[in-house]
Amino acid sequence: MKNLKLMLGALLMIVLTVGCSKDKQETPSSGEVSPKEVINQIQAELAKAYDVSLEDGVLPGYALIDMTNQDEMAMYEGIFNPEDIKSGYILQNLMNVRSELIMVAEGKDAKATESIKSSYEKVLSNQEATWSTYLPDQYELVKNNKIKTKGNYILYVTSEESEKIIKLFEKAVK
Repeated sequence: MKNLKLMLGALLMIVLTVGCSKDKQETPSSGEVSPKEVINQIQAELAKAYDVSLEDGVLPGYALIDMTNQDEMAMYEGIFNPEDIKSGYILQNLMNVRSELIMVAEGKDAKATESIKSSYEKVLSNQEATWSTYLPDQYELVKNNKIKTKGNYILYVTSEESEKIIKLFEKAVK
């Protein structure tokens, strides 16, 4: 009976050790941040700026799109090459009355990051065409769009809070 308890204890320790080591492999190494963490920081900052609370982790009135999920990316089909994106998220207004659009992606390598940047430029061109025609007041915001690259991370931002978002991005991505 004593041997059985020791064996069960040892088995439990092995299971816990393997489970904990698996978690460590899935998190970025120190100094790295995931696009999910960056977009969450951006949402928290926007929630403060707009004086609202996040609902289920998402800014009210916005959709959070996983750039690696082909079903969620259907509206961007033909713009992004999914093979270039290691991880990425889009924060987009649910109603087409505001041009606010924020994308944070990590490219698989430098070449992929350049491809994502080219895709961001296509998105900007589409935004300009849409907003210049239908809502000129939002077009002014689109004209002040920013695309920032830092290593293999790339940010696309059309927002009234662009400067805050860029600072958050630059601080988060090391």
